[in-house]
Amino acid sequence: MEIPYKSLIPINKKHSLPLYVQIANGIIQQIQAGVIKKGSLLTGTRQLALLLEVNRQTVVAAFDELYAQGWIEVVPQKGTYVSNTLPNIQPKALKTAKINTNNEVVAPHDFLQNYPIQIPINIEQRLAFNDGLPDVRLAPRDALARLYAHYIRYGEPSILQYSNILGHIRFRETLSFLLNQTRGLSINPNQLISTRGSQMGIYLVASALIRLGDKVVVGQMSYLATNITFEHFGAELLTIPVDEDGMVIDVLEEICTTQTIKAVYVTSHHYHPTTVTLKPERRIQLLNLAEKYGFFIIEDDYDYDYHYSNKPILPLASADSSGWVIYIGSFTKKIAPTFRVGYVIASEKIINELGKIRRIIDRQGDTILECCLADMLEDGTLKRHSAKALKEYHQRRDFACKTLKDVLGNNIQFKVPDGGMAIWAKFADNISLPKVAEKALQKGLYFPNGIVYRPVNACRLGFASMNLKELDEAIHLLGEII
Repeated sequence: MEIPYKSLIPINKKHSLPLYVQIANGIIQQIQAGVIKKGSLLTGTRQLALLLEVNRQTVVAAFDELYAQGWIEVVPQKGTYVSNTLPNIQPKALKTAKINTNNEVVAPHDFLQNYPIQIPINIEQRLAFNDGLPDVRLAPRDALARLYAHYIRYGEPSILQYSNILGHIRFRETLSFLLNQTRGLSINPNQLISTRGSQMGIYLVASALIRLGDKVVVGQMSYLATNITFEHFGAELLTIPVDEDGMVIDVLEEICTTQTIKAVYVTSHHYHPTTVTLKPERRIQLLNLAEKYGFFIIEDDYDYDYHYSNKPILPLASADSSGWVIYIGSFTKKIAPTFRVGYVIASEKIINELGKIRRIIDRQGDTILECCLADMLEDGTLKRHSAKALKEYHQRRDFACKTLKDVLGNNIQFKVPDGGMAIWAKFADNISLPKVAEKALQKGLYFPNGIVYRPVNACRLGFASMNLKELDEAIHLLGEII
């Protein structure tokens, strides 16, 4: 059978891939598909060049590549053949999707589908009330760029090799020292593992702690991604109320008298989504319950540095004397989301187990970035940046809260947040947040639709990533829509 080379081997002369490679790959694909069978005599290079409208030397180079890879063999005085040592391949017709009685597409392979998590959208609008992200324009990029370039060019060769699974030792030493000074902790470098952001930290902790049927307590409307992570490992979630003073620990105590709790997840500083801070008396009560009933406290302190009313309250981990608190933090909010460096702090025994799990999903973090952060922690660059950003975000919070009240009036209710980068805003019942979000996009404004917080008609309005002029424009656009 004559092989229709021209239709089987597409050639794109504008493609960056060399023509001879395109030809060789095309022939390989047809052999793998069973269209060109083993032992088949291939058309000579001269004739094939005419068929494909290329230079003969291009086809010669393609055949040389095929020969080198073992796809073809040359028989003197006879020609070039597809290698007889290849297995027999029966050509298969393209599979078409099957339709079941419910008009749903049935996949040809068995794999987990419809996993219960929504992939976050990429917010590209200039004006955006996001979930509470930093303004990347304020990031200390010049200092970070200089340090990164330095380590790339002049760093010890060892930093380009595999590093400790827990993170570069200098980064862990520097960070643990500063956390001991600033957050009242009492840890050594072996009680800390670096992660690619706090979400990886939560995943590692859940993987180590949770088994099928374990009960994990979370607050009302707790961080959705964390809830799904716990459920992924088989946890049964128990929800307790959250009021102006944080999680209601009295309800947790009632649960503990009748059920065995494996862990409690808490954002003690700026609760997600409502931004309230867990009050000191409840912190003490929570720690006492953990020690009495033997459950872990997973403390997610994702934006500790940005507190406006007074100095940040020390984390639960600072008062933990029995090792029940697992503390999770991140540099994402301090610098920018693209720099994926977070950390988990726990007992050495737990950290070693997290390291084993980390090893099978990600060999290590970004060693050079960790070295850069160590320098920036040591020389005060990050401290100065945080102070400058705190002042800027404080101003933006005040402006956003005042302008929202002036423009929206009784259509919106909120408490001025003590810290963080978002306002927890409740809207009048007659306002459809999904419709507002749709109309906002048409005007170039990203606005969250609030669906995940139903039945409460509320959403988080991130203010930190917009300057005062942008905030004014965004809020007035929102006012026009509402």
